[in-house]
Amino acid sequence: MRIKKLIFLLSLCVMLSSCGGNGSGNETSSGNISVSENTEMISEISSETEISETSAPHTESDAETSTLSDTESSEENNISETETSEIQETESETSARVSETESPYVSQTTATTTAETTTATTAAPKPPAEVVIPEINMPKADGSSVISGDSAEIDYSNAAEGYISAVYNGSAAAAKIRIQCGDVQYNHDLAVGGKREFFPLMDSGNYTVSVYEQFSGNKYAMLVSGDFSVNIKSSTGMYLYPNKYVDFDSNSKCVRKAAELCAGLTDDVEKIAAIFTFITDNVTYDKQLAATVQSGYVPYPDNTLASRKGICYDYSSLFAAMCRSQGIPARLVIGYADPDIYHAWNEVYTDETGWITPELFLKNKGYNIADATFYAGNSDKEKISEYISDPGNYSAVYRY
Repeated sequence: MRIKKLIFLLSLCVMLSSCGGNGSGNETSSGNISVSENTEMISEISSETEISETSAPHTESDAETSTLSDTESSEENNISETETSEIQETESETSARVSETESPYVSQTTATTTAETTTATTAAPKPPAEVVIPEINMPKADGSSVISGDSAEIDYSNAAEGYISAVYNGSAAAAKIRIQCGDVQYNHDLAVGGKREFFPLMDSGNYTVSVYEQFSGNKYAMLVSGDFSVNIKSSTGMYLYPNKYVDFDSNSKCVRKAAELCAGLTDDVEKIAAIFTFITDNVTYDKQLAATVQSGYVPYPDNTLASRKGICYDYSSLFAAMCRSQGIPARLVIGYADPDIYHAWNEVYTDETGWITPELFLKNKGYNIADATFYAGNSDKEKISEYISDPGNYSAVYRY
């Protein structure tokens, strides 16, 4: 019964999105899957240094003829552990913006019949549901567990919640942070000028975290490094916090918009569908940004909401921020969409279904995909829904 309800709710969203979505633009297809030019890839800046960098999605090919193809140029580098550990430029993600629409309410007409006559009376419009801004799970740097070094600090006081923070106070033009757990390694740009930034962890385990500063071109020297063990309290709760790539707080415009969209809704799947439908109906693909995006670019959800356009990284960051603000765990995922498209998408979680897609033809329980970029840019909603609903079409590399 529950699954039937989910299918009905999300199928309804399909019809709404199909009527009001922005499915215009050139399209390409692979086989029988039609995907618009809203596919994307990101080119990483290569260097002589050796580092495996966290990559980010970016542009897509632009053709009226149909093929699901995107050329992606993304390089990975590895750090050589020499005396002056070198680290290459990390490529960060990209941004876009969204249009805002208000949810209408419906007037109800009631027919009353008497023995003599039948008259229709119109009830007063139903007032809109109260908009409530929920409490946001904001990350903290308590200072109780710190690794300090020359011009840099790593705070892992709340690592059990699934995140750490770092700050760089040096004079170099660029800095990096490397987070490693077992064989998994993420490299991130770290803000200069003393700004503290928060980064997600991967899972429970033993971590080595290091901060580097630029000393020549793409070469970086280690400033501080330390080890610690983490037992993550909740593998889903860790995806409720803001971080560098999903940046929001209680005053964010995207948080307000999510509260408006979800006002009066009590079911998480209904909320997910409302957010997904709003984004795919209102955000358009930014071809210019896709063609010019630079290394180090990071999406900002409020900018995407204001500009009403973006690339895949922007869609995914906005979707994750809006879901998290409503207490719904959501991951921003970077990896590959079949065939070999470097891309960003989302995974969302509910207690009843696990990690699911808010896709408009919800078919499966389990580990599936929410791909606002592909859905928004495709006129054939049913076919792209089938593509998105198949986890075999996606291969995750990074989760934020």
